[in-house]
Amino acid sequence: MNTTSLTVTRPVPGRATMYQPRALGLQERAARRLGLALLDWSRRREALRSPETVLLRRHTELEVQAVTYELHRQLATRGNPVI
Repeated sequence: MNTTSLTVTRPVPGRATMYQPRALGLQERAARRLGLALLDWSRRREALRSPETVLLRRHTELEVQAVTYELHRQLATRGNPVI
């Protein structure tokens, strides 16, 4: 997207005119939105790497492994826990 100006077509075929916003420039608005989106993305990525999140993820993975192992054991022994 060209952020310096917008092209507005007129009903006349083959003619276009340049539109430049007045109040807060399109570049400034786009830069602010992009900056806020990058900050939000960065915060979400950082939250994924927090020590608490990493520990919770590891704990969950260990629990899943234990349950999977138990399920495979039960299937191998046909549900008989004595064997």
